[in-house]
Amino acid sequence: MEGIAGIEGSGECLPAHPSAYARGRRLMTDEVLVAVEALREGGVERIAVGDWHMVGTNVERERMPDGVEVRPIADLALAEDEPSMAEANGAPLDAAVMIGHHASTPNPRAFCSHTFIWEMEVLLGGDSLSEVQVYGQALAAEGVPVLALAGDRWMLEELGEGEMGGAALIAAKEGLGRGRARSRDPEEVRAELREAIATALASPPEPPPRLREYPAELRILAEGEEIACTTVAGPDELLSAIATAFRTSRVSREYRQLAKLLPAGHDSRARAIQRRLGSLLATPAMRSKERRWLAAAP
Repeated sequence: MEGIAGIEGSGECLPAHPSAYARGRRLMTDEVLVAVEALREGGVERIAVGDWHMVGTNVERERMPDGVEVRPIADLALAEDEPSMAEANGAPLDAAVMIGHHASTPNPRAFCSHTFIWEMEVLLGGDSLSEVQVYGQALAAEGVPVLALAGDRWMLEELGEGEMGGAALIAAKEGLGRGRARSRDPEEVRAELREAIATALASPPEPPPRLREYPAELRILAEGEEIACTTVAGPDELLSAIATAFRTSRVSREYRQLAKLLPAGHDSRARAIQRRLGSLLATPAMRSKERRWLAAAP
């Protein structure tokens, strides 16, 4: 959500701010639908939407076209023993469109900067990686091209040259620090996204390269504490190593609790009531963490 056009305040990304978050969900779904329509216009038959933000309750599923499945990240990060980008998609993966992305935790200028969760940092060979860079290496291992990548310009500037292969790079906004951003006009961003997808489908780009040197030391810090230190032999092991560290550490307990309070799924009346009640229960803890996260911006 943090890299979606039109979202300019951190509250629009967080269930603890119901009115703002509802607007953020709508803007996120609007952009997802543009990508889905562009893919279908280009002849793509099967499309899966990965709702990777928090526990996967952010895309308005009732607005998805028939046949488009929405899959929550919790299935990948908390349940899969051997996660991969194809596993996240639920089937073989031919290409990816990545929208709504943000910069890494240490980035002082970026909007809502974090890496997977608040106050977490992923270091590979001493380099701090963003989520996009982790996904890029996972896609490199599976030989999957990225058609387009959109989000905060500071996220794009963290990338090395050609790190996402031949993907079209779209700056949807500019972060003004962790709490605020200045967005481009959403209609302009969506038009650029649509055009980028059409161009990429006509002439598929190269997948991301295996850019980093392996074997490499992987360190994961959460709230300043090291929760994992291991060696990964290649990009095919990176996503699995991070998911395993997350799943087996104390920090995953909070996300499991949040996933129970805010269950993913179609927005039936019963599910909507359940999520509203869950949000009321979770809000005090989420707001406390939010204040600390915003105050701790580099």
